[in-house]
Amino acid sequence: MTVKRSRWMWATSTAVVLATLATTTTASALAGVDAPTDLTFVAKVNVGEQSACTGTLVDPQWVLTAASCFAADGKLSAGKPAVATTVTVGRTDLSQTGGSVQQTLWLVPHADRDLVLVRLAARVTDPAVKPVRLATTPAVAGEELVKAGFGRTKTEWVPDKLHTGTFTVAATAATTVDLNGSDTATVCKGDAGGPALRTVDGTTELIAVNSRSWQGGCLGIDPTETRTGAIDTRVDDLNTWVTSTVAAPHVTDHTGDGKSDVAYLYNSGTNSDGSNHTALWLQTSTGSGFNAPAKSWDSGTGSWDWNRSKTVSGDFNGDGLADVGVLYKYANTSDGRGHTALWTFTSTGSGFKAPVKVWDSGDGSWTWDSSAPVAGDFNGDGLGDVGVL
Repeated sequence: MTVKRSRWMWATSTAVVLATLATTTTASALAGVDAPTDLTFVAKVNVGEQSACTGTLVDPQWVLTAASCFAADGKLSAGKPAVATTVTVGRTDLSQTGGSVQQTLWLVPHADRDLVLVRLAARVTDPAVKPVRLATTPAVAGEELVKAGFGRTKTEWVPDKLHTGTFTVAATAATTVDLNGSDTATVCKGDAGGPALRTVDGTTELIAVNSRSWQGGCLGIDPTETRTGAIDTRVDDLNTWVTSTVAAPHVTDHTGDGKSDVAYLYNSGTNSDGSNHTALWLQTSTGSGFNAPAKSWDSGTGSWDWNRSKTVSGDFNGDGLADVGVLYKYANTSDGRGHTALWTFTSTGSGFKAPVKVWDSGDGSWTWDSSAPVAGDFNGDGLGDVGVL
């Protein structure tokens, strides 16, 4: 492919504008070849009523796609989508049922690449729909990658089926990958944000995300345009960004709006039996501050001692909302050690359900005073866990 970079960028920028009107940036990959049914991690992203592109499930609640799907110039701020956005994942044939169809809660764009992480309203729990693994090594010249997309083909304007095509790596730059297509592999409108995949020892991994292309041979493109090359955005060096972005909202976003809130236990006074009257309060973030505190739960008389509670937040049930865990100390046991239990307050999106005891140490088996609870996904199943230091 012997074209000057400046001309390529001009042509692809035009393609981005056209794509935004009917879909977004580029990609119908791939000349009508139906995709294997196991590519259930590839998603159709409908941005409003008139625009659509392709994405990839990289976490049970997050899809990675191109930022230019939401803004023609790729310049996007974190927050709720400007228009209602629906993501369909788990189907390689959109005319079928199955998989998951969800609204988008939040967008987190990358600072300097045509990439955005899209947070779904809830986790995808279908065991047949697994997130794809991110690659950890870059594409190399001559390597063949499989691209997938729900976009236009050479003969279909809005196909129902996912299509694939094989592209050859022309060159890898600091943040992008240049790909050579062919008569049977062309990226068209609607494939923007679609994955470029490699297989290593039988495992498929995501190496890049489509950004723009010449769209030669795509339906509706000038027939004199024969170039089929594409530029994809590298993701093999972004594991840390993806992991940290995916993990952040699960910790303290109790309402599911993409912003971190504050939940805390408060001593509401002393009961007649000498114990503390305790309540759980929630202050939701406005983005620039916090709303007034709202009481979500009250212990009632003689049933909870605030001084014996240590709290931690995390998404413990996998619904995308942060819950509250409380390590609670009962009266000392006969050997002088604390009888300890772990309780969880499950978020409803606007408050919390009454606490449920999920673990009890039993008599004489745990020293509460020496315990500090911490939250994290310690076993990699996508659910928040509680560890105790």
